Amino acid sequence: MTLHRRKYLSVTADALFPGTTVHYHYRDGSSLATVVERTESLVAFVGEDCDGRFTRGQIDRLFADGRLEVVLDDEIHLPDDQTE
Repeated sequence: MTLHRRKYLSVTADALFPGTTVHYHYRDGSSLATVVERTESLVAFVGEDCDGRFTRGQIDRLFADGRLEVVLDDEIHLPDDQTE
């Protein structure tokens, strides 16, 4: 009997573009945030309770560790005082 094998794909920093909503789990809690910048080497996101600027390698590790998730919604999660 042959078992069926599934190939699972992982989310990487390549999935993040400005406007993408993420759920970031940090040491003291978690927060929704919106990606505001993406360059060849960095990704930055900002939310009401968090902000982060990470290398693509760090983003990939956050995804792998379950500390960063892509959220499928159409809202922008920036602080009220931040403009786009």
